[in-house]
Amino acid sequence: MSTRESTAMQQPRGALMWLQSLQWMVFFLANTIAVPIVVGAAFDLPAADISSFVQRMLLATGIATLIQIFVGHRLPLIEGSAGMWWALFLIMGAMAVPGEKGLVLQQLEMGLMVSGVVLIILSLLPIIGRVRELFTPIVTGVYLVLLCLSLSGPFFKGMLGVSRFGQIDWRLALLSLLVIVTVLTISLKAKGILRSMGPLLGIMLGWILFTLIGFGEKEALADAGASWFAFPEFFAWGEPVWDFGVVLTSVLTGVVLISNVIASIVVIGNTLGIEPDAATYRRGVFGNGVSSLMSGPFSIVGLVPLSVSAGFMMTTGLRARMPFVLGAVLVAASGLFPIVGQFFATLPYEVAYAALFTPFCQMIGFGVRDLMGVEGNNRNLLVIGISIMVGVGVMFLPPDSLSSLAPWLRNIVANGLLVGLIVCLLLEHAIFRKGKSDS
Repeated sequence: MSTRESTAMQQPRGALMWLQSLQWMVFFLANTIAVPIVVGAAFDLPAADISSFVQRMLLATGIATLIQIFVGHRLPLIEGSAGMWWALFLIMGAMAVPGEKGLVLQQLEMGLMVSGVVLIILSLLPIIGRVRELFTPIVTGVYLVLLCLSLSGPFFKGMLGVSRFGQIDWRLALLSLLVIVTVLTISLKAKGILRSMGPLLGIMLGWILFTLIGFGEKEALADAGASWFAFPEFFAWGEPVWDFGVVLTSVLTGVVLISNVIASIVVIGNTLGIEPDAATYRRGVFGNGVSSLMSGPFSIVGLVPLSVSAGFMMTTGLRARMPFVLGAVLVAASGLFPIVGQFFATLPYEVAYAALFTPFCQMIGFGVRDLMGVEGNNRNLLVIGISIMVGVGVMFLPPDSLSSLAPWLRNIVANGLLVGLIVCLLLEHAIFRKGKSDS
């Protein structure tokens, strides 16, 4: 056993252990609370429903992390909302007509569960490597670029006040800009633990300023009921509804995220000075399948191991197992108290959009990085160009232009992200397939 491994296994005691557990809990919150606010606003959920959404996210995040630490990869990686999952939610919310947004949420419940089943099956078969090979740097790069392009509209509408007022409100725009600058400055310039707390500190500053000018959300706290302890409702969005297009999109998203699971395990292994084996990767994918399957009944955004955990460990020096486990338990326990969800539901969604803007930009940067590593020959440029052109072109189609299609087919064809990804997979592996001499 290496010195780094021995150090990582040393457990603090007493007050120090609880202090480190609270640090992990705060880090969990920084990566959890903004997403349900943004997604809830995209689907026009009332404040009470967003409050319950936050509560369910906290409970499920803690449980999913504990599942991974005891059954899955067994590494100190926090679970959090996958950028691709909450992006898919925002895309589907933007595509849906107002009267059908509740139905879309029910379809996404089903999509999450089916995706979870597929991941569990894949984790039990010796084909994880082959599935991963489908998602070459070209495919993942195109996917991430299309994902971010499709989200840029909802983000700017939210941060500029268009979603609230129907036009740009310069007060909200300036405050959103201040939040973005705060998150960027802390993330790039701060040292130690502060560097990993950029989104949380940006949210706190923006929340205070938005409340001072009268944009704090008060409805959630107004519904603070008599029950101080309550287990969140299962299938809060209604019974799951099958839609082939949504299920296909969800399964593809889950499979794409296998690379995220693998990358997170690699990063945390490097941080701890250990070499994860093939069984660790399979267990990690299995745990991710369980969390995705669980996300449907919990009516939440899909979860994934967050590689940012490694950065948090490096800046804080927190490598012991027990504080991490207790931090996850504290987060899960906080999801059993409605007042916690009601408090965080008062966060203005403009602040949440602004706080997520930086990781959103990083996501498109990851896509560009993947594409920059690809050889710039005619074949690769055509695959990239055609895929992005088709995907973005579909995004600009008027919703009414596809009204003659069957609903299940419309949900596929109208989704520029899915169409672009399918085109890219076909071009990369079938139409312009590389020969052995090209590899």
